[in-house]
Amino acid sequence: MTYPKLLLLIYLGESFLLFHYSVATEIETIMARTSPVYAMLSNVHFLNSTKCTKELMNLRDAIDRRTLWSLKVIDSSGEPKPGFFYGNNYWFGSRSQCEDTNNRNPFIFLEKEMINNSRYRHVEDEFPPYEFKYFVAYFRHNSTLQYHIRLPNDDLVILGMCLPATCSKDQLFILLEKVFRNRSLTVGDLYSADFKLLEVKDLIDDHRWLLSGTFISIMILLILTCLLMLMGTIYDVLIYQRRLKRHAKLLKSYENTHSTQTIDIRRIHEDPVDKSITLKFQSYIGRIFLTFSVYSNTKIIFNTKLNKDSISVIHGLRFLSMLWIIMVHTVFYMRDYADNKAMAWRKSEGFAVQVVSNSTLSVDTFFFLGGFLVVYLYLKSEQGKNKHRPFNYVVKANNFFLGFLKRFVRLTPPYMFAMGIFEINSMWYSYTSQFYMIERPFEVCPKYWWRNILYIQNFFGRETMCMSWSWYLANDMQFFVISTFLLTLSSMYFNVAVILLALLFITSTIVTGYVSYIYDYVPTMDQQYHLLDVLYDPPWTRIGPYIVGMITGYIVIKLNNELRWKKKIIVLFWILGSTCNVLVLFGLWERRISSISTAFYVALGRTVWGIGLAWLLIACVTNHGGIANKILSFKGWIPLSRLTYSAYLLNPIIINSVYLHSETPVHVDFLPNVS
Repeated sequence: MTYPKLLLLIYLGESFLLFHYSVATEIETIMARTSPVYAMLSNVHFLNSTKCTKELMNLRDAIDRRTLWSLKVIDSSGEPKPGFFYGNNYWFGSRSQCEDTNNRNPFIFLEKEMINNSRYRHVEDEFPPYEFKYFVAYFRHNSTLQYHIRLPNDDLVILGMCLPATCSKDQLFILLEKVFRNRSLTVGDLYSADFKLLEVKDLIDDHRWLLSGTFISIMILLILTCLLMLMGTIYDVLIYQRRLKRHAKLLKSYENTHSTQTIDIRRIHEDPVDKSITLKFQSYIGRIFLTFSVYSNTKIIFNTKLNKDSISVIHGLRFLSMLWIIMVHTVFYMRDYADNKAMAWRKSEGFAVQVVSNSTLSVDTFFFLGGFLVVYLYLKSEQGKNKHRPFNYVVKANNFFLGFLKRFVRLTPPYMFAMGIFEINSMWYSYTSQFYMIERPFEVCPKYWWRNILYIQNFFGRETMCMSWSWYLANDMQFFVISTFLLTLSSMYFNVAVILLALLFITSTIVTGYVSYIYDYVPTMDQQYHLLDVLYDPPWTRIGPYIVGMITGYIVIKLNNELRWKKKIIVLFWILGSTCNVLVLFGLWERRISSISTAFYVALGRTVWGIGLAWLLIACVTNHGGIANKILSFKGWIPLSRLTYSAYLLNPIIINSVYLHSETPVHVDFLPNVS
């Protein structure tokens, strides 16, 4: 090779190296400005010399050399995502990819496909020399460019980081805080944002929650319940059912042999085995065991036969309303995990979407049914009694408190059990989920559980409410106490009870409208969320449909299943009742009404909804329901309606668990969310 050619090759080689170096430097500069994790690696020298420091420096060097395992690691870490203006503060990266980086088991692909998938087939290039772990960092931004929709923590950013497992949360906190203090990231300049670091979490479950008193108590109750279910089922199948069959045979024998009537009756009453069954079919302890029997309870739940006093349409209303509630809970709790919250607000303005936006009316259906059943069952039980005998005030008071006690004992145990499950569930996710939990029952419930057991949590703010959806249970219990008191009073002083009920209705209507007006409330979605404590949870704003239900129960009893009206009047009332429901459901379309108009709507809307339901129920009971009666009276709804209380207690726990367990945020989109 001649000397000039050698000089030319040396010159070209140096030029290529200089070009390659300048390109590499430019890429590293860009990464340091766009990737929070790479920016952290640029500040490693601020840490003391530890194993973590050495591994971070090694990672930085491997990334600069484009080693495959390091590219997997940096690719698993989060960085600013599109959609910031509409609320995308989730810079997650890929948790599963980060954790799988340590997995040396090959993918189950064809060998030739594995070769084509990567040009790196050496173990030292494909797999990291040390273990990596997924961390998350929580920090706030102060950018005014993002649409703030007045939700809790809508300025909170969550960053996913795939970094060496030897690094502690404190070390990473120092590095990331240094990045924010130096304003190293382009996103801060682009969106005029400063970042304030709150916490770095490693998503490792230390199992301390297993030693909590709540977990131990729940496990003891769960084991005890399972044992009682086992014992109850064995007692039911092997003892009680056999005694029932034996008793039935004796009665059948008596019916078939009239000539031996005295002998058979004596056999039934003198048989020591069947004596208790003849009286009550089982002993006191036996009744307790039967309460936990899987066999008998399953039969009761799936039994579609109703007694003559039952109203079948109630089961359809209850089940379909519960489906509606589950739908609204799915959307309501999505707000904590959606990456386009502002767009969700915009989508809620559509006409058809009012079924979702105003789906809180489903709860008013339950209030209406609650008021109806309290009055209907009370008046049914009073029928046939001597109304002219003198009142015994002590007996009336005892009946009132006994009714409350029975309801309390029936509803509270599963309620408290669900509360314990929710607390344990949230405690586990507080360690393992990358999302920041807005509702923190593992902190709130141990402090304020007593409010729930007293059913008074709706008088306090949601920040201190254990189980945010339990506001309904408190309202329902309070309404039950009020209605039972008025019913007891009505049996002695009917006119006084009616006047008190009317005053209660008028007062609640005026107070609700006044509260709406003084808060200058307009029914935009952000205002609805912001004023839940003021206009949604308190009993004085929700008792309207309950009172309508009480009046409806009284009317149904007085009608005695008969309504002899002309067909034209029946059609007119169907039109009026349907109009009530349609106007309330779709009346807020586009939500551009004045605060005065809103006050009237808030004061009367839920009551008008109850009036529409009242006509539906009256029409169905009096055989004027048509196809609506056939749909709501479908026997398949009966077993499902019996499960609505448990469904109400548990569905928000399941919904939140699904969201918290996810690796990605939710993107609000109509068809995927509906499906």
